[in-house]
Amino acid sequence: MLLGAFCCSLLPLLAQTPPTPLRPLPGAIPEIVLAADDADGLVVAAGLGDGGIPTTTRGDLQWSSDGCVTPGGVRISVRTVGVKLTFPSGTELLLAADGHLHLRSGERGGPFPGGVELRLGDGSIVRVTLVQSNAVRVRDVVVIAGDRMLQPWRRGEEATELPRRSAWAGAHVAVCGSGGDVYRAIALGPLVVLDRVLVAEARAAATPEQRLIVLRSPLVRSLSVMQRQHREPKAEVRQAIAAVAAVADRGDTIFPAGATLQRAEQDRLRWLLVGGFELELDLDGPLAPRLQLFAGMSPLPMIEWTARADSAAFLTNPRSDQRDQRWHGNGTRLDRVAVDLQAREELFERAHALAVLQRLQRGRRR
Repeated sequence: MLLGAFCCSLLPLLAQTPPTPLRPLPGAIPEIVLAADDADGLVVAAGLGDGGIPTTTRGDLQWSSDGCVTPGGVRISVRTVGVKLTFPSGTELLLAADGHLHLRSGERGGPFPGGVELRLGDGSIVRVTLVQSNAVRVRDVVVIAGDRMLQPWRRGEEATELPRRSAWAGAHVAVCGSGGDVYRAIALGPLVVLDRVLVAEARAAATPEQRLIVLRSPLVRSLSVMQRQHREPKAEVRQAIAAVAAVADRGDTIFPAGATLQRAEQDRLRWLLVGGFELELDLDGPLAPRLQLFAGMSPLPMIEWTARADSAAFLTNPRSDQRDQRWHGNGTRLDRVAVDLQAREELFERAHALAVLQRLQRGRRR
């Protein structure tokens, strides 16, 4: 099979792979970034600014006269008409009682009629629950920073509660830029899809409408585990696994955390990696989306990772006597990441995320 033969020639290539840093084209807005293990630092991982919070500013989550202040200095002010976030950068972001997010310059995004969870650049989370049937629509506000939680608003009134941790049933957004760039965040396995919902008009041209975050650590770890699962003595399989092992050993070089990638082809979601490797997101077919790793000029991917909550890595079948089988073995389950961001069918989040990816692909065809 073509893949088995190619794996033999791949090993010398890997031995010579230089640690060249990856850079996007000059002037181009990056559309994909490789991030570390999980999405806890989603705003920083996205490469879209610090969210209006300097990295040197860190304290404790504490009460204030009208709400609370996050460790990074974001002031959360709660009133019956809405919840205002004032960032150290000076940006003000208001979640109004009707569910719209507003900037002082007049732009608005949403709506989120049931409320929204805002993820900030210091790792804090602000959860606002709205109800449309009550005179006071702001029902609950909870602020989370690490293990500490405060509730400055409960059942439509001021409060000083220490709530219990619970799951969030609404939308998640990441607050990027200087505190005024807001993106809805939905995970498909190790992928986090960001869809812009709010930006100041003056920043719109320089701010991507969508961004894809690839959580690279579970991908690399799956290659290490895969080696132990494929011990078939057939030469073609041994060669393929040797190539997988070589990629896993150079995972930090081939998939450098924080790298933004350059498009390899205009009409496909395919990007350049270090050392002649390419990464593609295939949106077609019943198994889509699939993240694929290609080496050199091979027409077949070495590895395919499914993108869903139960993601797994699959070795493209190298056996010449099994041409009718796409994959070899049953797959290697990926570590679960970004668990609370995984797409929920009841909110149609998977369809939303796929539509964003389709838009990303179409956008480069113009």
